Amino acid sequence: MDRRAFLTLATAGAAALALPPGALARTSPPALERLDIHPSRVIRTVAGLRPFRASGYVVRAERFSRRQTLVHHYGHGGAGVTMSWGTAAETVRVLESATRERTCAVIGCGVIGLTTALMLIRRGHDVTLYADALPPYTTSNIAGAYWGIASLYRREAASPEFIERMRAAAHYAHRAFQHYAGDPRYGVYWVRAFELYHRPPANSHGAPDMAHLYPGFERRTGPDAWWRHAGVDSFHQLMIDPNIYLRALKADFERAGGRIRMARFENPRELSRLRERVIVNCTGMGARALFGDEELEPNRGQLTLLLPQAGIDYAYTTSFEGASLYMFPRRGAIVLGGSHGRGDWSLDIDPAEQDRILRGHAELARRMAAG
Repeated sequence: MDRRAFLTLATAGAAALALPPGALARTSPPALERLDIHPSRVIRTVAGLRPFRASGYVVRAERFSRRQTLVHHYGHGGAGVTMSWGTAAETVRVLESATRERTCAVIGCGVIGLTTALMLIRRGHDVTLYADALPPYTTSNIAGAYWGIASLYRREAASPEFIERMRAAAHYAHRAFQHYAGDPRYGVYWVRAFELYHRPPANSHGAPDMAHLYPGFERRTGPDAWWRHAGVDSFHQLMIDPNIYLRALKADFERAGGRIRMARFENPRELSRLRERVIVNCTGMGARALFGDEELEPNRGQLTLLLPQAGIDYAYTTSFEGASLYMFPRRGAIVLGGSHGRGDWSLDIDPAEQDRILRGHAELARRMAAG
């Protein structure tokens, strides 16, 4: 499910905040620093595989062996960073309901593994984290890491029970990230954000679902929209710089007494030899091979990073040539993305996709500069 679809889910709370036609005075678009897309500013292009499940992420406990409990926590698609604190809290509740054992092995050192391990150790568990890659060399380091529910599930495949769980986890996660905002040690900060529509959104004058997670939300459509678009949403949102944030989480975990061991597991039998009585599976795409989850599939993403640019203190999401497009500012780079290659296992750079992304952002920069 993409972020635009997520925003259009209607709730009673959103209806209460709905804006009637003409409620916003016609205003000129904000004067924003123009993004410089010159090819000489490209630092690098990277690709990663989002672990996508049509029915949504998995949090589940089961008996693994005569002495061990297995807890699954994986399958967040493009919303792993976004949902991490919320689904980690859900995982801890499931774990503590399933067993009283306190020695835990967390498998995987991406954002899901680190967050889960840190939450467990803060609750008094004895935690060892096992991984074959550590930050900055995890898939989570390639994430765009803009707070938003992106490619997390397909609406037609997800159950009402999952939607309810997901909403509760999203609320929890957003509140948790707010505690880190503005602290330079974590690389979490608020930015102005814009969602740009080429066609009017279905809910033209409504507020988004869970509107309080998009503070300052305003929607402009028709002649009131900016930059020659049919609709523009503006609000504030959280940005997370994974290169800073993941290192900080790892340091917090180790300071709290957590242990990290380098290891690679090829099959469940190898996991059963661990001394820990609880095993928490946070392997992301690895869960397909390790535990046979055939629903889990890759959703390939490709990012092009530009040199940082003073004055780029805003983010946007839109579409170009039938595919998504987004720009997120970080201290160390400007992140350009928008690739969604579902079922594509390749980590090779696609020059045609890089060209589409650069052309799309250049065109939008021209429109925004023209006002």
